[in-house]
Amino acid sequence: MTSAINDYFLYALLGIYVIGFVRLFVQKINLRSGRWLTAAFLCWPVFMLDEWLRMANATGLASIYGLSEVFAVIAITCCYRAIKPMLLAYPTARKRLWWPVVVTGVFQCAILLIPVDDKQQWLSSSPHGQPLLLWPAYIASLLTGFSVLLIGILITEHIQMYHRHLPEQAVDIKNLKMPRLAGVMGSLVGVAFMSILLVTAATFGFFPVPFWEGFHHLMIGTAILIVLFSLTFIRRTSPSPLDYERLDEGKATPYEISSIISKAERYTIESKAYKVRFLTLSEFCRGADIDPTSLALALQLTEKKNFRRFIFHYRLEYAKNVLLRSDAKLEAVAKRMGINSEKFLSEYLVKHLNSTPLR
Repeated sequence: MTSAINDYFLYALLGIYVIGFVRLFVQKINLRSGRWLTAAFLCWPVFMLDEWLRMANATGLASIYGLSEVFAVIAITCCYRAIKPMLLAYPTARKRLWWPVVVTGVFQCAILLIPVDDKQQWLSSSPHGQPLLLWPAYIASLLTGFSVLLIGILITEHIQMYHRHLPEQAVDIKNLKMPRLAGVMGSLVGVAFMSILLVTAATFGFFPVPFWEGFHHLMIGTAILIVLFSLTFIRRTSPSPLDYERLDEGKATPYEISSIISKAERYTIESKAYKVRFLTLSEFCRGADIDPTSLALALQLTEKKNFRRFIFHYRLEYAKNVLLRSDAKLEAVAKRMGINSEKFLSEYLVKHLNSTPLR
């Protein structure tokens, strides 16, 4: 009964995989991310190779059993490379990122020390206990769980940092966030941790599960497939041009700060940048000939505000002038200026009028 349920679940995963792979080409994902995402998709069915062998009862191919774990690590690493350009305008290539792939691949080869007869038996019932003797059967699965956990945490941290600094490099941020992808990556991290616990329990015989390898593959495989499928949806993001390390240091001379703020204010008024919908820090600084990190730093150190609040100040002033000097409706002006709340705009106007002395 359990075997039949696993088979149906595998067929369902395969169907989702085919749909996602087709979507990858139909949605026309940008080339920079698309090539890494394609590589990740190609790795997924290879990682599930042991489950295909188990489902087909292919005892004649037992010699290649246990040699596909590393492809889960390759897949999630490729996902990292696909996601990073969505978050950073100038992503750097980390060579150390591939170390989990190398380490997992090397230790995975230890499975070749296991006799083929034992592997044939494991197609119907996974091993448990005897860690000193059967360590080649456990080590690759453990390393896969740890690697997926590590890279999943790294991706989640990048997304959280992107969200945290989004007001510093974009004005209309509502449609630039990625809460669902952040949730999916958080789920992947949780699943990878559960997989580590499962493999550890099987290794030391704490919790003998006849098909722990199948559960391990299904857990990791399902989580990675959900990540892959979610990445086939086109997202509007604003890759950050900020140097986060320099921004955290918060160092700039008073002359630099004053010069940059004056230049930004002058360009905002002359170009009427506050009228541009979905304005980003990159676009603004390109027109004003200002370094993005320098402007973000200057705003942070002097006026204790971010780029979004800087532009919104001019938007609100413009909306106030339009409303006071014309018959324009509050709703129309708020919508045109990218102000989502009419109540917010009306409260600002009331506050401004109350603070203006009567003549």
